[in-house]
Amino acid sequence: MIIHLSWLITIYLIAIRLGTVLLFTPIQAIKSLPIRARLFLVFIFALFISLQTEAIHYDPAMSIVISGLCEFANGLILSLSIYAIFSIFQMAGQFIDNQMGLNAATLFNPLEHGHESITARLLSMLAVLIFFTTEGHHRLMEGLVYSFRKIPPGQMILFDGFKPVLQQFSLMFSLSFTIASPVVISLLAIELIGSVLTRSMPQMNVYFLTVPVRILLGIVLLILLLPFFGPLLSNLFNQLFRHWQGIIQ
Repeated sequence: MIIHLSWLITIYLIAIRLGTVLLFTPIQAIKSLPIRARLFLVFIFALFISLQTEAIHYDPAMSIVISGLCEFANGLILSLSIYAIFSIFQMAGQFIDNQMGLNAATLFNPLEHGHESITARLLSMLAVLIFFTTEGHHRLMEGLVYSFRKIPPGQMILFDGFKPVLQQFSLMFSLSFTIASPVVISLLAIELIGSVLTRSMPQMNVYFLTVPVRILLGIVLLILLLPFFGPLLSNLFNQLFRHWQGIIQ
């Protein structure tokens, strides 16, 4: 059995693009895997994808290192779109916690080596759960295979492809506030009522009265909004793959 050098180089370049996506993925279920498990997954996926991809013709004028850097940049651009989708729910949770008064109650995230708010952690875990239950990981792999068909290993995504990524990040703030707006607006109404009570009854300590009301109302509104997160996240995943198509065309 003869193993051609071009086939090994193809697997090497495919593994770099896949490894970069897995390295910068915001999906905590993937980031929590051991390094050896992730390397094994990258090698297996690269092996299968190489069977569906034509082996590249190695050009000595173009160094393997340069081709690897191109694939690293390709994987980084694709992973930024995934990061933007999951950051929408994390930012929405931070907006809600700031309004509920729970911004000081943070949880340590060992994967990110930092702290995050309670609602942000809840919405992030919910997004990951919906991602796997709606077979988003299958669609993610289909999108990666599609990227190799449109952009062969070793080639660089054109700089015009940054425009869809920037558009997606510009929508990230507006969509996160849209998700949090029912809770934020309702809690602002509670603060307005509390300010009126403070003016009318200055002897009453309204702050200690409104704090538990805001927390309780925020929890109730979150429970009422949970059924709508599934279709919303599914639409965001569809938008992700449309952005990928815009990037790699």
